[in-house]
Amino acid sequence: MVKNRFKGNRKNIREYFWGCAVFLLLIVYLSLFAYLNMAKYNQHVDSDIAAEALWAREIWTQKTLTPDDWIVSTKRYVFGMPTIAALFYGLTGSMTMAAGMACVLVGAVLAGVFYWFLRWIGLSRTASLAGLLALCAVPVNGLRNEGQMVPFVMLLLFLFAGYYALHSILAFLAIGFYLHLRRGKIGRGTVGAWILLGGFALLMCFEGQRCLQLLILPMAAAEAVMLFTESKGFSAGLSSKRLLAAGFPATLLLAYALSCLYKGQVDYPMYLQTPQDTVKRLLVTVPGAILEGFGIAGGVRAGSFASLMQMLVWAFLALVGYGLFLLFRKERRDEEQRMAVGILVVSLGVTALIVALTTAEPAHNYFFFSWYIAVIVVGWLVDKFRKTGAWFGDLILLSLCVFALLNLRYTYADSVMTRDNLKEYEEVADFLIEEGVEYGYAEFWDAGRISLVRDGAVTMGHSYAMEDLEMYWWLTSLKWYPPSLQEEMRTAYVVRNAKKEAFESQFGTDGGPELRFENDRFAVYIGDVNYMKMY
Repeated sequence: MVKNRFKGNRKNIREYFWGCAVFLLLIVYLSLFAYLNMAKYNQHVDSDIAAEALWAREIWTQKTLTPDDWIVSTKRYVFGMPTIAALFYGLTGSMTMAAGMACVLVGAVLAGVFYWFLRWIGLSRTASLAGLLALCAVPVNGLRNEGQMVPFVMLLLFLFAGYYALHSILAFLAIGFYLHLRRGKIGRGTVGAWILLGGFALLMCFEGQRCLQLLILPMAAAEAVMLFTESKGFSAGLSSKRLLAAGFPATLLLAYALSCLYKGQVDYPMYLQTPQDTVKRLLVTVPGAILEGFGIAGGVRAGSFASLMQMLVWAFLALVGYGLFLLFRKERRDEEQRMAVGILVVSLGVTALIVALTTAEPAHNYFFFSWYIAVIVVGWLVDKFRKTGAWFGDLILLSLCVFALLNLRYTYADSVMTRDNLKEYEEVADFLIEEGVEYGYAEFWDAGRISLVRDGAVTMGHSYAMEDLEMYWWLTSLKWYPPSLQEEMRTAYVVRNAKKEAFESQFGTDGGPELRFENDRFAVYIGDVNYMKMY
């Protein structure tokens, strides 16, 4: 009796210790994400990211979710980070503050929904927290914007959370609701949840085919296979509750069909690859992109800290592979975890197939569902081994905590360090403010940064190339070009130093704008005529 009580107390102490350790590290990461959004937004901005904040300003000032004069890229939001940020812009009057607040809110919802999802599929509290920590901490390294590190997982999910956070939230709510329907426990709130999720899916489908690719097609395909096997080749009947569950993926398909009627859909041309290129992409390019998403990119010296981190990620992926092997063995008690991971695997496969068969860019960020698969499997392994009292479960938790601490130094310390990586952009914006110039033009990758580093005090339109002033129809507003702007107006032209001669030569002997400011990167010309052509 005393011995059993001692064992029980020791188990509770161990559970409490690991729960606290994982939770504290998770708080560190989430606090870091909030800090970077609220205090370092400009440090990480590029023109794609800046466009989200500029778009939010246009939504608020024009009081419409889809401003007709906004030129979209590959999608047109009806509901996204810019629409949420627009509300905060109305409250604060600051684009950077509004975007940061919106991203913190969306990222917090994602973290909460993902934790709920892990608990919903049967993982313990400690394993669920470990899974969320792994999502934040395991992908190493990232992209550099003008020398400033932007970690992969933050860029796509928690920092500038307009890219994939909302799709992830919908995916986990939808998969969780589908599993609820399969359980056959239909309550009074089921119809309301069904309608809300159908509406959410419709909003996400309005912007393009990403929701179809990530969630709707994979869920429908997985459901079709399960219906086929459970009905023994459609020869046996299924219960009404089981058929009701099948109706939810059908609802998502209907949502996509309805969204196709929306005039805001954007055509993004893709073409089929040759058979040789398809095989190369499927066997080499896609696996390489997935590995890059976790931070395995090679190019590091053996024995360095970077090589240690990449080797640890390899070890993590080996653990995931072992977990997938165990999970997909026929163990009925793990059916829901297996089903959830299976839908995500199908989603990853659909994305891989699209990238392999078409000319779609094989970027690592398209395979971000691989992160979710990995961390769910690791959380499941933690529970599996700890329930049997095996030490391996505690070893996984210890390794995860150590890795999280190492990655704070390897990836995240660099991202929070204050640097003057956008100093030249700030100098240009400050000069234009001093000169009283409100509008100007630069090439795409410079224009958005100049607009945002001083919170929109100067608005820069995009030129495809400064040596031939012509509007670049990508993430910009028609309001920033003639004829919405007068042709006879004071206008700035910001040119990379290497292109000064080419820029000046287009005006011939007619004069053109005057060179008024230079720094290490840019030459700023100011004239009394707006030379920008829209076509």
